[in-house]
Amino acid sequence: ICSDKTGTLTEGKMTMVHLWSAFVKYDVAGKGFDPTVGKVTRTSGGADATNDVGVKSTLLAGMLCSNTTLSQVKDPDTGEMKWEPKGNSSEAPIVVAARKVDWQTDQVTKDYKRVIEVPFSSSRKMMLT
Repeated sequence: ICSDKTGTLTEGKMTMVHLWSAFVKYDVAGKGFDPTVGKVTRTSGGADATNDVGVKSTLLAGMLCSNTTLSQVKDPDTGEMKWEPKGNSSEAPIVVAARKVDWQTDQVTKDYKRVIEVPFSSSRKMMLT
């Protein structure tokens, strides 16, 4: 569920803050699109969830259904390196969270070849990969 109280959707700055998998709630910490800041933890108790099977499998499924990539680029104004998503802004938080649990787009693409893609259709309300 996404909400746009402060312009996160319209400005393309949406982030993932919670994840539910296998009846367990997780917190996703960090800021912006930087996958090196923050981590995924269990809401109950705060244990590191980087290697929880539910987290890994849920975020892998999300990556496999996504065409969005994340890379570092040089900010033209400051000259500093920053993380920037390319693709669908609603998929970017999934890719960032997946990177926080060590899923790398290049390796996932290599290990899980996409055989077919049926683009999103508003009549079907889905994309198929």
